[in-house]
Amino acid sequence: MDSTVIDMSSHIGHEPTTTAQRQAAKEAQDPATKACAKCKKAQSELSIPLKRCAKCQSESYCSRGCQVADWKAHKKSCAATQQNKPKATTNFDAMPKEAGDFFQDLAPDNYLHKFPEKEAYTQLIDCYRMRVEDDYKFAGDPRGLYNEEDPLPDFKEFLDLAEKRAGLLPKWWKREKRMACERLAVDSTQWSDINSAVEKVDVIKHYGDNVMPMKLRLLAEKIYGKKIDMGY
Repeated sequence: MDSTVIDMSSHIGHEPTTTAQRQAAKEAQDPATKACAKCKKAQSELSIPLKRCAKCQSESYCSRGCQVADWKAHKKSCAATQQNKPKATTNFDAMPKEAGDFFQDLAPDNYLHKFPEKEAYTQLIDCYRMRVEDDYKFAGDPRGLYNEEDPLPDFKEFLDLAEKRAGLLPKWWKREKRMACERLAVDSTQWSDINSAVEKVDVIKHYGDNVMPMKLRLLAEKIYGKKIDMGY
């Protein structure tokens, strides 16, 4: 069964209005029209169901490989559908109180304030590295290193967002501190290097902390203002 659930109740008696709704309605009427946007294999030729892009829901893929390979072509139209879409963040209040309190305490708004300068830099760098890995792995969204590009411009955009989040960065954070962080981010002699890929298991091993990946993911969510798009 396709992993995307379509709520048709809102369409009863109405014509579909968005591209995604029109595509869903077309596929519901004729499943044979479904095909991978990259390799063009029809659903009838595949042993597994096609899955839609988690961001826009308008394109379907037979595998993460096809989704990643098609990203450069799909990127612009995908972004256009996101402009008016509200960004989803983790709702801790919807969790049982004990669980919500636990996750909120892992990475509060002032999380970075307790660290010495260099450690705060490395936390930001590793937070970025893990988010880029997650976006590539789960949403087929290659950026920076994963798009075979210099990752520094993308990391600078990440820092721009961090600076816009009130109270997230320590009070000592100034232009010269940011420049020091950027220099450290491309220093290949140290572990926290944005030119080197990182996975969850690497973070746990490096920090000796099983919940460190969650801390970095929650910090990234605060900076980007949205959760990871779990495409696959």
